[in-house]
Amino acid sequence: MEVRYPAVAGSFYPDDETLIGMLERFFRDLGEEGSGRKITAGVAPHAGYVFSGYTASRTYKAIFEDGLPETFVILGPNHTGLGSPIAVYPGGEWLTPLGGIEVDSEMAKAIARLSGIADLDKRAHTYEHSIEVQVPFIQYIAEQAGKDVKIVPITLGIQDEEVARDLGKAIFEASKELGRDVVVIASTDFTHYGVVYGYVPFRARADELPHRIKEWDFQVIRHILDFDVDGMFNEVRKLDHTMCGPGGVGTAIVYSRLAGAVEAELLHYTTSFEVSRSTDAVVGYASIVMRK
Repeated sequence: MEVRYPAVAGSFYPDDETLIGMLERFFRDLGEEGSGRKITAGVAPHAGYVFSGYTASRTYKAIFEDGLPETFVILGPNHTGLGSPIAVYPGGEWLTPLGGIEVDSEMAKAIARLSGIADLDKRAHTYEHSIEVQVPFIQYIAEQAGKDVKIVPITLGIQDEEVARDLGKAIFEASKELGRDVVVIASTDFTHYGVVYGYVPFRARADELPHRIKEWDFQVIRHILDFDVDGMFNEVRKLDHTMCGPGGVGTAIVYSRLAGAVEAELLHYTTSFEVSRSTDAVVGYASIVMRK
């Protein structure tokens, strides 16, 4: 079995036993594993765990307490520019400091076949962090449940309505064709504010900045909560918003609607300023789930 080795362990998250301690702190309020299986998709951030790990854990806590699926289809932006624009990881195993997790190759191949735009491609995933940082959360909750789950990683170098509709439909059709119980994870951060990113759409005092960025992000988040793909993309373009994963979120919305979702809930929101106290670079993070 071909192995994808971690690219950002030791930088975005710990590469030793301290990872377990960090995850245990994030999930200290974890409830009982559920069995209702109403969640169709989740949105989670992909920054360093010290900044966004707790927010990401809220998505996975909700999924655990709802009931684990067989397969997590994880969509993340392609930050490196390598590989296919729409790259489905075809098979094998992904390693993290917590061990290995199997790629659902049957599901991956079905998605690529049913999509009009996706390719089976490993190269795009070689150094990409946006999907990798989600995997330890999935491994942790799977371990708590005593279950084996699989993943299908998909990186997006093109992010628009057409991509979202194509992939959302392909994932839904593949899940039905294979009888696979699936949850889609959209990996995204929201506003990237500050001189480091060359993006300062407004000026604010340091004590006001998190609130202003939250207001900015919520102009996009409100469309996500309304399952409004066109509205979300239109808002991103109108604001010149620096959300990095709208394509994955749009895909999650399309898939969720096809799967019968009727509500979306914002579970947690924060910014990196709460940890760094720096205005040179501030990023917004949100945890969202979609349910039947």
